[in-house]
Amino acid sequence: MGVTDVLVIGGGLAGWRAAEAAVNAGASVALVANGAGNSPDIHAINVPVREDDSVELFVEDTLKSGRGGCDRALVETLCRESVKLADEFPFDRNLDGSYKLLQPLGCSVPRCVSIDHKIGAWALARIRRELSGKVDVINGRVTKLSFNSQLSTFNFQLGDGGASGVARAVVIATGGWCGKYDFSDNPPELRGDGIDMAVKLGAATRDMDQVQYEPTVALAPERVRCIPVITTMLFDGATFRNAKGEEFLSDKHANKDEISRAIFAEIEAGRGSDGGVWFDATQVPRGILDTTYIDTVKRYEAAGVDIHRESMLVAPAPHTSLGGLVIDTHCRVLRTDGTPIPGLFAAGEVTGGIHGFNRIGGNAGTETLVFGKIAGEEAATYAKGKAE
Repeated sequence: MGVTDVLVIGGGLAGWRAAEAAVNAGASVALVANGAGNSPDIHAINVPVREDDSVELFVEDTLKSGRGGCDRALVETLCRESVKLADEFPFDRNLDGSYKLLQPLGCSVPRCVSIDHKIGAWALARIRRELSGKVDVINGRVTKLSFNSQLSTFNFQLGDGGASGVARAVVIATGGWCGKYDFSDNPPELRGDGIDMAVKLGAATRDMDQVQYEPTVALAPERVRCIPVITTMLFDGATFRNAKGEEFLSDKHANKDEISRAIFAEIEAGRGSDGGVWFDATQVPRGILDTTYIDTVKRYEAAGVDIHRESMLVAPAPHTSLGGLVIDTHCRVLRTDGTPIPGLFAAGEVTGGIHGFNRIGGNAGTETLVFGKIAGEEAATYAKGKAE
């Protein structure tokens, strides 16, 4: 394996987005992945496209949801750059030409756009197709990453004593660490190894004690266990009920952290059912269930549950690791003294500071697309400068 300009570690949307941007910038790219993380399950992303929405309102919602823990510069970059996605992606529209929008928890207006309710899978397929033959794709896991100060390059090794290679710049896009938990909607490969590799190179981290719980992760039947139910249903008539059939949320449109705490309180008070509560979508109009939420309908149907008539047993589960590597708006990984580590970049859930102490629904996908692109462009610029 020779020298590549940019090594991307991670096969999710942030990693492939970085690879796409680096290739478009004229860099040679190798991408190492052992899975796609949570990216195929991204239903929709936040983009302020409504007339009564704006970048400023998007920033305000994100900062408010973050409970004082956001890096404002990163938030402003996320919201400002998200607008460009509307020119790049064929988001679903209504017959009158307006965007089909969902309102996620934490957003003051409907802001989530999608492509057939599967934008993560759609975007991954598109990027992989466009990069076919242009990227050296390696199935595996980077286990060692070191910096050669004499050559100003990174050495990396695959597996336990496997193949090795050299890169002029590296983008870490390995996702978060919620796969470590026994009950989580994350795949098991998401264990935080990208953070570990960067820390060994001197990287700083932040908010490593902050994890967002998804309030509606299925407990049963076994066929759907650990799969989340999309919370935008709450704006279409769904609600939560305890074992007595009582609604117990004072505000079912509250942020995810508030809803999760309310559910835990209900369970601890002895009003739960088999470790969870009931997510009742029976009041969502059938026309909406069978279009907007058809994937959920079919998933439960295959498990023997008709959600038009029956409630779903759910509980909060670790969903998003909010902390991670410290980066700047150029996606450069920073040391504890605030200076960038030359040639090291990061994007996606492996980073911290964007969402603060609570993430708005829909912002995870936006983050991967916005910062994945920035990381790839910046890594290519750095690598090409070193090659000259």
